[in-house]
Amino acid sequence: MEHVAEIIQDLLIFVAAMMALFVVFIIVVSMMHHDNPLKRVLTALTYRLGATVAAGLVAIPIEPIPIIDGLYDIGVPIALIWYWFTFLRDADDMMRNPNGPQSGPSRYRSITRTDDWSMRRAPGDTRAVKGEPPRQSQ
Repeated sequence: MEHVAEIIQDLLIFVAAMMALFVVFIIVVSMMHHDNPLKRVLTALTYRLGATVAAGLVAIPIEPIPIIDGLYDIGVPIALIWYWFTFLRDADDMMRNPNGPQSGPSRYRSITRTDDWSMRRAPGDTRAVKGEPPRQSQ
């Protein structure tokens, strides 16, 4: 019985160490520039994993509904296969041509702010982009 407890303790230590490394990895990747190929691939991978988990969570409440369940059982696997296929296709392209103009614009770039203050800013005034009101001329 002591050996089983020792194995479980070792497994828990291993899981804790892997979780710490995963957190460090997430922090390092989040600090990378948005055009970095690794960050782009991991962002796309995260979207795919989220969609797959969401499809699995939606399947549970749909099970009792006969017609919708049948459509779900056919449609969602096809959609997920296509979604993962596009990830593999795009990831291959991102890794082969990380900085080339033929790779095109990133689909995962940040969205520019277009609120009232950013529209009324003076040329060269960067404070309005950060959400601060533009300078008043005196």
